[in-house]
Amino acid sequence: MYTTLDLINKTIIIARKRQDMYKKISSLDSQHFTTAMIANTLVIDAKKTLLYYEKLKMEVEDGQEEIDFATYDKISFLINEFKRRFVSPTIYDVENLLKFSLDFEKQVIALFIDIQGRLIHDKYDVEKNTYKILSSIIEAKQKHINNLEMYIKE
Repeated sequence: MYTTLDLINKTIIIARKRQDMYKKISSLDSQHFTTAMIANTLVIDAKKTLLYYEKLKMEVEDGQEEIDFATYDKISFLINEFKRRFVSPTIYDVENLLKFSLDFEKQVIALFIDIQGRLIHDKYDVEKNTYKILSSIIEAKQKHINNLEMYIKE
C-alpha cells in the first residue's frame, strides 16, 4: 500500500539533494564570495522547503490516502529519473547560479505537475487530500520561481 506520505518522502529526497547542491556551491573559496553568499541564501530557502514538507507529513499522517500501485510505480519512476539526471554544477558567478537555480526549480515544478496529473483518474480526484497537497507544493514552488525571475531581471 502506497500513500500520500510515501509521495511526500520522495519530495523530501529531492529537496535534500537541492540543499546539498547549494551547500557545495556556498563553500566556494573567498574569490567567489558573492556567489557563495547567494548559494547560502538558497541553502536557507531549501531548509525552509524541507521544514514545509515535514509539516505536511505531520498533517497527513492521520488521514493518509492510498495511491494505487500502478500510479505510484509511474510516479516513483519519474522521481527516480529526475534524481538520476540531477547534476550538481560547479558555478562561480551569481548570474549563472540564479539561472541554474531558476531552470532547476522549473524542472521540479514540471515534475510535480506531472505527478499531480497522474493522480487524476476521475473528476473527484481533485478533491482528494493528495491532490490538494501537491497543489500547495506547486504554488509554493511557483512563488520561489517568481522570486528568482525577479532577481534575474534586476
